[in-house]
Amino acid sequence: MLWNGWEQELKMYTKNMKSNKFDFSNVDDFDNHIKLSIPNFETLDNIFSAITKEFAQPESYVLDLGCSTGRYLNNLDKIEDTNYVGFDIVNFKNRRKGFDYENLDIEEALIKYENENVSTIVCMFMLQFLGFAKRKRVVSLLKKYIDKGAIILLSEKVYLEDTRLQTLLHRLHIQEKRKNFNDKDILDKDNQLSVSMFCKTQNELDKELSKIGDTTKVWQSYNFMGYCIKNHWLYKD
Repeated sequence: MLWNGWEQELKMYTKNMKSNKFDFSNVDDFDNHIKLSIPNFETLDNIFSAITKEFAQPESYVLDLGCSTGRYLNNLDKIEDTNYVGFDIVNFKNRRKGFDYENLDIEEALIKYENENVSTIVCMFMLQFLGFAKRKRVVSLLKKYIDKGAIILLSEKVYLEDTRLQTLLHRLHIQEKRKNFNDKDILDKDNQLSVSMFCKTQNELDKELSKIGDTTKVWQSYNFMGYCIKNHWLYKD
């Protein structure tokens, strides 16, 4: 089965829609749920947007892998003569505008654009939903883009090696979510994601990303991480 960063979210929403608990036919509701589920998500969004604007090049492509509603690309301060393309296999009825959209799996998208001039790739909470073999193939493809001069903005949820700290951060995150969701909603979502999300430990992720390129952590909230990955030979101070 093909996974992207938001497909499990959408499945949960569809289930809840049947009980009239949520109505996620409105893209604003979906985007708001993500914002409320991930602490300090807006800060991550602002950081990634600023980096995208800094590194995006005219006559190049900016790719958003697992773009869901298209919120990220829609809100970007666009650079003239730059092509913005979002990819997702979930079809939102009222996807946001302001960019090109292709109904492609992320691996297919990376293969399709491999010979294009791509300056920036955005992967927001997407790799963690891929199985081991598929993730390995996608990471290998991402490295090819880095080697040609693209930058990658990637966010992931990780597990800490220190189980005591991991338990503490999880408890604090639950407390944050209780400000916006009831305990049953939180438990239902955690149970569903536990069988579809394959998080790495922080050390495992750092090791994996270091093989792609020069990796800098630019954001962290609890055990959610945001990275900028680039080829240090091409982007010196």
